[in-house]
Amino acid sequence: MFWPVPRHQQLFAVIFHLPNREHVKCFPFTTTSPSAIPVDPKATHMLSTKTRSEGRNGEEREGRDRTDTSSPHPFSLFSAGAAKRRSKNQEELLMISKKNGIRPPEKPLSVAEWEELRGEFKGISKFEDVMLEQMIKCNSSIDVAKSLLSMVAMRKGDISYNLLVKYLALCVRQEQMAEVYDVYDIMKVRFKTLETGAYSLLIKGLNGSDRWREALLLLEEIKKVMTPSKGNYGDCIKGALNNQEINLACELYHEMLAKDLIPNLDTLQVFFDTGKCVKDNQLKSELLGILLYLRENQLYPGEALMQSIKLWFESGKCPVCNQNLESINLSEEEYNALKEKIMKDVIQGTDTFRKTTPQELEEFQNFVENHPPYDIVIDGLNVANVSNKRNQSQTLLLCQGSFPTLNARVQMWGPA
Repeated sequence: MFWPVPRHQQLFAVIFHLPNREHVKCFPFTTTSPSAIPVDPKATHMLSTKTRSEGRNGEEREGRDRTDTSSPHPFSLFSAGAAKRRSKNQEELLMISKKNGIRPPEKPLSVAEWEELRGEFKGISKFEDVMLEQMIKCNSSIDVAKSLLSMVAMRKGDISYNLLVKYLALCVRQEQMAEVYDVYDIMKVRFKTLETGAYSLLIKGLNGSDRWREALLLLEEIKKVMTPSKGNYGDCIKGALNNQEINLACELYHEMLAKDLIPNLDTLQVFFDTGKCVKDNQLKSELLGILLYLRENQLYPGEALMQSIKLWFESGKCPVCNQNLESINLSEEEYNALKEKIMKDVIQGTDTFRKTTPQELEEFQNFVENHPPYDIVIDGLNVANVSNKRNQSQTLLLCQGSFPTLNARVQMWGPA
């Protein structure tokens, strides 16, 4: 197994820093205006001497202040080397402009075509690295990137570490598992050490595949030299949950919290998405703990996580009878079966005509057939007797008054 080394710079993003703007030093000067009123020459001399002394001291203090607040390499327009610096800055700006002008081809190129394109950008060093960075930015086809690597292998006989990592980033982004496997196997053979950025890419890529357990080994290798990132833990948790390894996912989650790492919201979302499909008491307890964690740490879920939490609650158990709740979305066939059962067993029953005449039942059935379905149906008799603190009419009015804001069709049943 190869060892990770701490990450000091990004592998597949090039950040260009413009040099600090040159500061032009301005030298203060003072002017004196002779007075027309005769004064004591000695006093004038003493005053002039004091004024000049204070002026020089002020200039020195001001110069020191300017020196402290200026750039670390201030220089005058007329200092030695100023023209060379300006020329170098202009060359860097021109190079940046050329790099930004590179656009990856839309289809794979032959070795000769790549050499021709490379010749058009002779002023750019590391043409292959810049081109792969642009491919990542534009999400180019894997075949185009492979044709570039073929050209590099033909020219140099080998592919550098940086190029492999950039190519790996493109493969992981497009979920090209076969290519991720190939790059991983090549790196294991060729390099004894990897940068943590490469480890993170491999963990992310492997966790979405059948070789997801190998990502756990890479996570352990990172632990030997540094604390893994919350993204590393999150990717391993997703891999475990996607493969129904609930205990392993919970262990990684608690290990992550013990290291004072705040999990990403998409990691928590995978827990709730799994909870909708898997009926597991440990997972249910873990999900309730996640909700408490969000509340205690004042973490506000995004829309996607809120939707997952909502769906998890709707697919849970009844808190009263502890029975699994079925989906509220009924097909037309299920709705008709439920409607017929309610009509026969609840409305008609076995003692229908003790308090209801056949004519009243027929009128009610005609009413149901000739009116659109209601969103909410209220049993007025039971609702009216819910509270003993107010009379039945007040209870019904209070119940009825809470529904207009829902913009729903409501029907209330009750004795005439």
